[in-house]
Amino acid sequence: MTMLSNMGALDEDKAVSKKILNNSERLKNVLIEEDIKSLEDRGYVIRIDDRLYLTQSGLVRALSNFS
Repeated sequence: MTMLSNMGALDEDKAVSKKILNNSERLKNVLIEEDIKSLEDRGYVIRIDDRLYLTQSGLVRALSNFS
């Protein structure tokens, strides 16, 4: 969620491809599909085709890591 926030993926027009996240050095060798599904189930992330963006709840949750 923090990466999506940092990338500005806050609406459908700015959604980030899952492929970009998979290529991220930080997430290298991590299986993120289960994590994405969990975030979707909690209402933090919306997936459109193979692109992702944060909901308002997801943004609040991502930013709460900094407080």
